[in-house]
Amino acid sequence: KVARGQMRGAVVGELEQHAAEELKHAGMLTERIIQLGGAPILEPREWYKMANCGYATPDDPAVKTLLKQNIKGEQCAIEVYKKLAAATKDKDVLTYHLALEIMKDEIEHEDDLESLLEDMLHK
Repeated sequence: KVARGQMRGAVVGELEQHAAEELKHAGMLTERIIQLGGAPILEPREWYKMANCGYATPDDPAVKTLLKQNIKGEQCAIEVYKKLAAATKDKDVLTYHLALEIMKDEIEHEDDLESLLEDMLHK
């Protein structure tokens, strides 16, 4: 039981760190949208309609399920930023580099979560 509690604590810590980084990404993207003359979506209900990856409600508190949901979300985000980078390469250098920077973070998030899931499955 101690190992399970330690694992849950590690997952909580990792997800809190990822949440802070996702908030940072949102700020970076908002700033770039404004620089380009656009208007960020400010109404939370609209986020669900416009989201590229949807939202998986964490209705199962099992750590393994939460990890799998978050891994799937990171994989979707990686694909979104990969497409954004491809669309802006040689056209908008600032957005291109922003997409690459955020994609790098998302890949690290996926790796972190995959490692936690692997550890959980082997304990």
